[in-house]
Amino acid sequence: MRARTEQGAGATIEGQIDADIAIVPGEATMSEVLDTMISKGASVVMVTDGEDVVGLLTAGDMGSMVARGIDLDASQARDFASLCEMSGNRPCTRVNYDEEPSNVLKVMQHWGTDRVLVVKNEEVVGTVSALGALKSWRERV
Repeated sequence: MRARTEQGAGATIEGQIDADIAIVPGEATMSEVLDTMISKGASVVMVTDGEDVVGLLTAGDMGSMVARGIDLDASQARDFASLCEMSGNRPCTRVNYDEEPSNVLKVMQHWGTDRVLVVKNEEVVGTVSALGALKSWRERV
């Protein structure tokens, strides 16, 4: 494996970061989350509690809830988000903005997800999808 300094242009996921993150408060109903996803054309939303990131909800999560018959008006986002903390014993599934695409894909595979938070200097700067990581990887090979 080559060191990061030996890699050429396109060697990180930085160009594939989706910085336009739809955000919903943890107390939002799942119905409100779905409305936010639809109105913003977002396949993922970040759930927050004040300044803290609670987790992510994806369109796949929403589809699963609808298929299982969960009452979206009676459920809150914080109860269904992929719960996490930016530090502590429940870390978010996240990667650094300058991570190698293959490492991002390994993180996604390990945690069973197709989208992760992207951080720079411990601040969330966006998300990256499996397709985004694959695009970055493809540019390298």
